[in-house]
Amino acid sequence: MASEKSIKSFWNRAAAENPYWFVSSYGSYNADRDLDEFWASGSKIWEEIKRITGYVPSRVHKVIEIGCGVGRLSRAISPEVGHVTALDISENMLAIAKQSNLENVEFRIAQGFSLPGIENESVDLSLGYCVFQHLPSHSALESYLKEMCRVARRGGLVVFTLCPRDWKTLFLPALRARAYLRERLLRTKGPKGVYQREWVGIRPSDSTVFRLSPIHLDRHNMGAGRILYFGSPSRL
Repeated sequence: MASEKSIKSFWNRAAAENPYWFVSSYGSYNADRDLDEFWASGSKIWEEIKRITGYVPSRVHKVIEIGCGVGRLSRAISPEVGHVTALDISENMLAIAKQSNLENVEFRIAQGFSLPGIENESVDLSLGYCVFQHLPSHSALESYLKEMCRVARRGGLVVFTLCPRDWKTLFLPALRARAYLRERLLRTKGPKGVYQREWVGIRPSDSTVFRLSPIHLDRHNMGAGRILYFGSPSRL
C-alpha cells in the first residue's frame, strides 16, 4: 500500500514533470496546455460546486481546501471568502500555487490524513475536490472525513468528490498492467507512474462512503467520473 512518503514523492515528481496535466488529466499529455483555459476551469468548477451544494460564500467565511495542487480552485474561491487554508502534500505543487500571490490564501504542506493546526468548528467550508480518489486506503478517507467534520462549524459544509465504483473498477488491475507495459517496456511518451497506487488510489462504493462519514451526505453525479458528496455537521 502507498505510504505518506511514497505519495509525497509521487506528487513532487508529477509537479516537476507536468503539473497541470496531473491536476487535470483531460486533454493530451504531450500538447502544450492552454493555461488560460486551465485557470478558467477552476472558476467553472467552483460555480458548479456552489450550484449543487447551495453554498453561498461570504467575505467573513473561512475555507479549507485539501489537495489544492497548483491552486486552480484556490484562485476561484479566494475573491469570494475571507480566508482560505489550502493544503497539499507536494512542496513542488505548492511552490507553483504560491506564485499566484493570493493575499487571503495560506498554502500549507499537508501532514498525514488529518488537519493539524485547524481549530474545531472554525471553518465554513471544508473541501476536497478531485483528490480523495488518490488516497491509499479507506482508513485514510475515514480519517479525512472525521477531520473535515471536526473543523466545520455548525451549519458549515463538508464537500468532496470521489470517482464512481462501477464496472470499470473491475478492470483496474488490467489497466494498471497496460500502463506499466506502455511506460516501462514500450517507453511511449506520456505521464509517468499512472499505474502506481499513488495515482490509482481507491474507488469506494456509495455504501462505504456513507458508512465512513460521521454525517449524513447527499450525493450528486457531476459527470466526467466525479461523484460529489456533501453534508452539514450538526452540533448537540
